[in-house]
Amino acid sequence: MKKLIVTAVVAAVAAAGGAQVLTPGTGVANDHGYGPTRGVNVAYAPRTAETGYGYEDGMTAIGFTFLPWAIPNSSWDVVGVRMNLGWGSYRDTAAFDFGVFSSSRNAKGLFINWCGSYVAENAWGWQNGLVNVVERRMCGLQIGLVNYAERLDGVQIGLLNFARSQWFFPFINIGW
Repeated sequence: MKKLIVTAVVAAVAAAGGAQVLTPGTGVANDHGYGPTRGVNVAYAPRTAETGYGYEDGMTAIGFTFLPWAIPNSSWDVVGVRMNLGWGSYRDTAAFDFGVFSSSRNAKGLFINWCGSYVAENAWGWQNGLVNVVERRMCGLQIGLVNYAERLDGVQIGLLNFARSQWFFPFINIGW
């Protein structure tokens, strides 16, 4: 119901402003016009059964990535187990995550990756790898050669530890 309301509001705003809907992945406004390309105002419309625009999202208990390909879709959340053979990327993860390298928007759980892991927003739990990065808030433990968090509520153990809300300390960094 919420998606239907959002879709209706976006469509109404786009129609009022004379905007066209962007076809995802193409960068082209879907006006189905003929002739030369022209500049248009573009609005994003969430995926619905009627329009088919936007990106499908979902949730799975098991996520598997091989190089850059994710099974199921990388826009899904993983709640359970996630294995990465190469670069593994999912939207949000609350799981036991292991492999070569992982990437998430938000992460909760145990992350053991050989090269490391990247979290675009917040992480809770344990990150273990050569390079561990959390762009916003890390609550828990980071163990690696290089560890970074914008804000640290926990412990970093490694050769280089960076927490913008704390002092820089080699070998161990503690912040609450």
